[in-house]
Amino acid sequence: MSQSNKSSYCSCARAQTPETTTNLQLIVEQLTAELNNTREQLQGEIDRLKTANETWQRAMGVAPILLWATDKNGKLTLAEGKGRENWGFSPEELTRTSIFEVYNHHPDIYENMTWVLAGNSRYWNAQQGDLIYEIRSTPVYNSQGEVVGAVGVSTEIGDGSRSPAALQKANQELQRQLQQQTKNFHAALYESEKKYRNLVQTSQELIWSVDIQGLLTFVNAAAERIYGYEPPEMIGRSFTEFLLPEHKPLQIQIFEQLLDNTSVQPPAPNYAYETVHLRKDGTPVHLRVNSIVNQAENGTILGLTGTATDISDRKRSEEALEKTTDQLWAVLNAVPGLISWIDSDLRYIGVNQHLATSFKRSPESFVGEEIGFLERGSNFGQLLRQFFESSDRETSQEIEIEINGSLRNYLIVAQKYHQGTAAVSVGIDITDRKRAEAQKTKLIASLQESEHKFRSLYEATSDAVMLLNEEMFFDCNFATLKMFGCSKKEDFYGKHPRDLSPPFQPKGEDSKTLSKQKIATAMETGSCRFDWVHKRLDGSEFPAEVLLNSMEINGEKFLQAVVRDITDRKRDEDQIKASLAEKEVLLQEIHHRVKNNLQVISSLLKLQSRYIQDSHVTEMLKESQNRVRSMALVHEQLYQSKDLSKIDFADYIHNLAQNLFQAYEINAKGIKLQTKIAPCFMNIDTAVPCGLIINEFVTNSLKYAFPEQPQGTIKIDFSFDNDRVCVLVVSDSGIGLPKDLDYKNSRTLGLRLVVSLVKQIRGNIELVKTAGTVFKITFSQPEMHQESKPNVK
Repeated sequence: MSQSNKSSYCSCARAQTPETTTNLQLIVEQLTAELNNTREQLQGEIDRLKTANETWQRAMGVAPILLWATDKNGKLTLAEGKGRENWGFSPEELTRTSIFEVYNHHPDIYENMTWVLAGNSRYWNAQQGDLIYEIRSTPVYNSQGEVVGAVGVSTEIGDGSRSPAALQKANQELQRQLQQQTKNFHAALYESEKKYRNLVQTSQELIWSVDIQGLLTFVNAAAERIYGYEPPEMIGRSFTEFLLPEHKPLQIQIFEQLLDNTSVQPPAPNYAYETVHLRKDGTPVHLRVNSIVNQAENGTILGLTGTATDISDRKRSEEALEKTTDQLWAVLNAVPGLISWIDSDLRYIGVNQHLATSFKRSPESFVGEEIGFLERGSNFGQLLRQFFESSDRETSQEIEIEINGSLRNYLIVAQKYHQGTAAVSVGIDITDRKRAEAQKTKLIASLQESEHKFRSLYEATSDAVMLLNEEMFFDCNFATLKMFGCSKKEDFYGKHPRDLSPPFQPKGEDSKTLSKQKIATAMETGSCRFDWVHKRLDGSEFPAEVLLNSMEINGEKFLQAVVRDITDRKRDEDQIKASLAEKEVLLQEIHHRVKNNLQVISSLLKLQSRYIQDSHVTEMLKESQNRVRSMALVHEQLYQSKDLSKIDFADYIHNLAQNLFQAYEINAKGIKLQTKIAPCFMNIDTAVPCGLIINEFVTNSLKYAFPEQPQGTIKIDFSFDNDRVCVLVVSDSGIGLPKDLDYKNSRTLGLRLVVSLVKQIRGNIELVKTAGTVFKITFSQPEMHQESKPNVK
């Protein structure tokens, strides 16, 4: 057996309840009475057996036979009769000698005795000195039918002076008497043991016994319930096998002390303690153990006997109670309130940690003190005194308590318990609440004033303002009634937006479906603004601008709708659109006429060049004609475009270059044009100068870059860098410009015009030193709209 701690071993069961101790004592007394009764019966049987023993010993003294008995291992337990001295052993030596040693010179002794101890009767002849013996042996059984030994009779058959028949008859008689006495003894023992076993096996408590070596010699059926072992699995094992490792040393020490027969003090008749053992599955089991020292009649200590009660449930309950108590105290100490327990004498029984900390004391210092001993002048003591004098079970009152020089407001709630002889008091700090209530009163007054102001604005606005959920309107201002033709708010409440809308909106959308979508969008995103056509109660329709805002009050979502009648605005917008359409037509007509006029000028220049014989003048007129045509091309594209403010720059450059190649058809034979223009749209203020610049560069390349070469290439590239700066590069693979030419201060009209146009668009021009002629112009165009892919032609 083991123990849970040193304090669990004591001579009395202090950890047990009185009821459990009484039950254990009754069981011990009952077992003791049964054992005494059994001992008396056994003593009677022993007396009878002693008489019978004397009888058969006298008979054995005159009979020519030798009677012997062995245990199940063949060790002699009895040897009486004539011829024992022929074995060569003293009486003391025989009790320690095996039958196999006595007949060791007989080769078949082992086979014969093994046969007998296996449960079969056997007889054989054996020679001992000059005498021959006939040996008859039969097995001995216990009450469970198990072979526990053997008895045998050795009859001398080598002496002719004795009648074999007489000897055999005497032998049979003695054997019959011995078997009868053994049978009677076993029957009496069985009956007594049966009563004892019935009592033991039906007991719900574990009944156990160990020998002086600490080996279990008996456990009842309760072992299976408590340990999970069948009783045979435990018998023969040391009790230390069922102990927790940390409990073994102290348990063995107690076991040795109980069995110590050299102790000055006699062993305690009943030693009770609590301990923890291990079940078969390795789980612990808590036991309440009572031990009794088992002694023989001569005082020899045979071992220990006792009972063990499974108290695991009680232990779990105690642990749960202790845990609950700890949790309760943890909660009470964590509660931000003054909790105290007070008896009817108005003295503290205990306080929680918060109360003690508030007064900078320990909880123990309050016990036994009169209430109010720290807060002199407060009415807490008077409140509790009146409460105990009354018949009320509980009371509550707001009081002021001075704590550490600060005046605090507390709500005191007290309740009696223990038949009114004690009370528990809980003080809740309401100082902040009192202050908050004062502030709340001021705030409510301020909110009421604000609400009055906002309500006045709400009602005074000319826009219709209404509140609705996903189902209906439930509030509105007076402007709403006027806008929708209602006489009172009750006519408006309960209606859905679809009820105040025509079946379809101007673009053909179903009003019912579309209104659900708008409401869902506002609920999800927080707001939604849109134009809507509403219907008054008289059926007339009007356009409106609607703003839905999602709001939440007390966890419930709803919408605020602001509706503005835009009938006048729509009328003005229609007039503006009509006027704008007229102006767009007029502007298109202007571009068309400007284009026509420029084409007329170009045609006049062309006609005039036919009457001029001077080739230099003709060339000048041709260049002027190309310049006019480049400007006319811009107006032509604007006239054809839907947007009169910008043109497609890529198409413009491509058409301009093609026109130049057509104008200089003779010079352009064998010359290829390559363009790489980033898609973009450009306004007229930038497109016209860029077109004239390109016109001058391409014209110069066609006229002067390829004087002797039959073929070449002219490139026009337009792109944007990382800073969104426009980059225009015009190049040719011709002979290049003269090395001493200063293009920025040139006397030629074309280059001077290019420099002037670059300044006009606030750009920079650069002559790149490479083969042929390469001009790079960079400028910014904030209002330019870039597309995704370049236009390569």
